[in-house]
Amino acid sequence: MLVNLEINKENLRKNLKKIRSINKNIICVIKDNAYGLGIENILPILLENNCNYFAVAYIDEAVKIREILKNFEKEKKLGFLENKKINIMVLNYIEPKNLKYAVENDVELTIFNFSQLSNYLKILEESFENTVLKIHIKVNSGMNRLGFNESEILELIEIIKKYEINSKNNKLEIISIFSHISDAENQIETEKQVEKYENILKIFDKNNVKYQYKHLQASPLLFKYGEKYNYDFARVGMALYGMEPLSYDVGLFDVITVKSQIINIRNVKKNDKISYGSKGIVKRDSKIGIVSIGYAHGLQKQIENSQEAYVLVNGKKAKIVGEICMDMIFVDLTDINDVEINDEVVIVGSQRNVENGTQKKITLRQVARWVGTIQDDVLTKFSGIKKQ
Repeated sequence: MLVNLEINKENLRKNLKKIRSINKNIICVIKDNAYGLGIENILPILLENNCNYFAVAYIDEAVKIREILKNFEKEKKLGFLENKKINIMVLNYIEPKNLKYAVENDVELTIFNFSQLSNYLKILEESFENTVLKIHIKVNSGMNRLGFNESEILELIEIIKKYEINSKNNKLEIISIFSHISDAENQIETEKQVEKYENILKIFDKNNVKYQYKHLQASPLLFKYGEKYNYDFARVGMALYGMEPLSYDVGLFDVITVKSQIINIRNVKKNDKISYGSKGIVKRDSKIGIVSIGYAHGLQKQIENSQEAYVLVNGKKAKIVGEICMDMIFVDLTDINDVEINDEVVIVGSQRNVENGTQKKITLRQVARWVGTIQDDVLTKFSGIKKQ
């Protein structure tokens, strides 16, 4: 393949260690195919490092995890997790038709509105006997995306009481009550959300609702406030993959490198046009390299609007020029010596300068700034690239 994404397992382990130094109990978020890196690539690394609780977005991702675990069991690769149960929670909505799989494969679901809960309970009553559905209750503390409002909690408790473990109907086991912070760097708003979450927990506790865990932290809250909001778990996604969760760096390690290569070199004259349209007019006689990567691989087209965007060739900056094509980009090699066709090009990651041995680096945060987006968006766009 001309375009590759390399996963640095050792740096992922280092990020895990750094996360666990704040909260040793983590739910590893591998939703949306492990942020595009492939559950099959990331899950084994996490298992080897004694992770046993995972959060996904959809039921098919839970299916994938269970299949990988079955293969590991056949190959006797799970010795390091002996006597540890693997838990999977689904963060997003699952269609009622998939409830059977969740029940039969011990997948925990997130409940966030009455309609969803009603549909699930109806199916449980009509189609299952002596079956308990494991659920996480999401409450809305201020993000206003998913979750029950504080004003709805008593009504929710009334329903839960009819179906919780040891009740007459015995259909629901509440694993956790959790929420999500929308802006961890805004201390005032964060404290408001925490207060609301605590108030909601008090309502559950006052009404003797049985649940096992509480969790509020995602990567930003974890690194902004340390152990302050630890509760029982931290749900950690972006920090695992080396994405800095705050506006300043907290010292995470880069997990991915995206590489391609030069497939053509052209000498063009001052005022010549390159690529589509008329944006790419060179202002001097130039040596232009054609690199085999484009928006079809996830390099967002908006990067062409940045005056700062570059790639690394021979450990030096090669400015991206002209419009981004579907599977090619143009880079300015005029000031870089000894470049040849097939030379390596780094789009995200580090490369050593061939002349002085120093390292240059392009981070996901830099690419996100050039594009005008966030790191998660940049990373998940690379999902179609072959992983190594």
